[in-house]
Amino acid sequence: MRLRIVGSLTLLLLAAPLAGDLPARPLPAPLGQEEYLDAEDWFQSGLSLNSAGSYREAAEAFQRSLSINPENPLAWLNLGTAQALAGNNAEAIDSLQQALRLDPKLAMALANLGEIYLKTKRFSEAIETLNTLLALWPNNPDVRYRLGLAYLSLGEDGQARTQYLALQALDPNLAAQLLQAIIQGKTHH
Repeated sequence: MRLRIVGSLTLLLLAAPLAGDLPARPLPAPLGQEEYLDAEDWFQSGLSLNSAGSYREAAEAFQRSLSINPENPLAWLNLGTAQALAGNNAEAIDSLQQALRLDPKLAMALANLGEIYLKTKRFSEAIETLNTLLALWPNNPDVRYRLGLAYLSLGEDGQARTQYLALQALDPNLAAQLLQAIIQGKTHH
């Protein structure tokens, strides 16, 4: 039985925490003067645009940053995040995977990738990604909750219950939500 995940899953990442609490820079110069901008200027512009909810423009700014410095995993992470927020999940997956090729321990890239896999019902890939994230972030209740939902969606109730038991000590409210999903899943067999 596959459980339908109700509601939209929110990406875990916000633009501000990625910048390490750096102050946002002003938006880039007008297009006619863009040749004077460097990769960091485009990156900061992308963060500002992302914070303003201009996800398509943010993605363009991150792409311009990457055209100058393609080895920046944070730019790939932010590009993937902006693409996902703009509804371009396939592109977001590619960008987040590139961020992880450059930095396999980039937790936020794993979190966002796992979230997109859940949203697009790619539950096996979500489980693999979230288990990798769990190795880096073992006491994160959101990761365990999402992992439980992914297992439940594949009909692996025992694995979902394992996540529920681990979640009880971390976040009783999320544990209760996961238990409710497990119970509802059982009644729909």
